[in-house]
Amino acid sequence: MKKIGIIGATGFTAYELLKILLNHSHIEISYLASISSSGKKLVDIHPDLNKIDLVLEKYDISEIKSRKLACVFLTIPHGTAMKYVPELIDAGVKVIDMSADFRFNDYKTYEKVYATHTSPEYCKKSVFGLPEVFREKIKHTHLLGNPGCYVTSALLPLTPIKNDITDIIIDAKSGISGAGKKEVETHLAEYMKENFKAYKVAVHRHQPEIETYLDHKIEFIPHLLPIYQGILSTIYFRSNLSLDELKDKLVNAYKNETFVKILSDEDPEIKQVAGTNVCNIRLYPASRSGQFIIVSVLDNLIKGASGQAVQNMNIMLGFEEDESLILEKKF
Repeated sequence: MKKIGIIGATGFTAYELLKILLNHSHIEISYLASISSSGKKLVDIHPDLNKIDLVLEKYDISEIKSRKLACVFLTIPHGTAMKYVPELIDAGVKVIDMSADFRFNDYKTYEKVYATHTSPEYCKKSVFGLPEVFREKIKHTHLLGNPGCYVTSALLPLTPIKNDITDIIIDAKSGISGAGKKEVETHLAEYMKENFKAYKVAVHRHQPEIETYLDHKIEFIPHLLPIYQGILSTIYFRSNLSLDELKDKLVNAYKNETFVKILSDEDPEIKQVAGTNVCNIRLYPASRSGQFIIVSVLDNLIKGASGQAVQNMNIMLGFEEDESLILEKKF
């Protein structure tokens, strides 16, 4: 059994992470740290996680060393994770960062979008955690930046055809859980009832992340849906290839992948994937020649966050990639 820890163990992402890891055959959850809730039992915050009899602790590198953790998940805000990474890596622990702090190899790109990076030398050492694209690099890394949820919904459908497309517009719609636990519990859940809105149009912080790994300039318009979880992205682009040529590239890229499905007859919808680590994708012809549409759906909390993080951990620690990730649909 490999021992793992989570720093920032009380939010939505950590909750989904713990539910998945509870069913992992080769993992022992050994260390849970929280800045705001140290001293409390995990079960007092998440009563349904009563199989985990652990008290939330203050972060202490000596405890992590003494428990010989193989991997630590950082489920803490952007700008915070970078403070923990140097001593965790120096202690020989593999790190999966769920924030944006180590998604960019070029720290200057990060600083343009977020803030000053206090551990820039570690950015070049990190690997972007999109398993279907960077699996071989993930196998050998000690530091992984887990992709953003919108980013995953865009890169999975577009990466296999990125050299054949132009004029990309991504119209993405997410459930409210993507805003985080504090936002949802304080006001967003009530505010979004019978509501639907665009936000941060063309300035959302996931746009540079998509552009970096797609190597294209794009237009990105995110929206909030009045649902709890799930992302549906409608992507418009131009190509000189035919519909069949584009589809063949998608099918060939993902024909051996467990968690990416290319649909032919069904229209993608969130209910197909909610609660799972699966991304469904369908390619459509547009009404005008040379224009195409892709629709992708995934669960922002699972394939867009915690499930993908466990998928990355499985690769990094040498387990079967789908261990604990064959999940039942929520609906």
